[in-house]
Amino acid sequence: MAEKSKVPSNVANPSLYRKARAKAKAKFDVFPSAYASGYMVQEYKRMGGKYKGAKKAQGGEVKGLKPIPSGNKGLPKLPKKVRNRMGFMKSGGPVMVQSRGCGAMMQGKRKRTKVPS
Repeated sequence: MAEKSKVPSNVANPSLYRKARAKAKAKFDVFPSAYASGYMVQEYKRMGGKYKGAKKAQGGEVKGLKPIPSGNKGLPKLPKKVRNRMGFMKSGGPVMVQSRGCGAMMQGKRKRTKVPS
């Protein structure tokens, strides 16, 4: 009697998952490997398979943002998500000059970073 392949509980379509697993087993000599598992997940998703569980968090509004300066013409055209990720709109903090490397560094080559709070 053939044993059914184990299907994780977070798989929405078990029969499709089994097909993707069989396809990966046929393609790779060593099946339980990182490459084979990655290929199996890719095929499962390509076939239309989905996973159950927690949804990815969408980038929402970041609170405490500064208003867009009136003189900056390009910044308002960018999506809010991009502006927030850039850190331009986030409230700033003290900046220190940090040197990394071996020995003395030229002043212009030093990296300016925010001081951890």
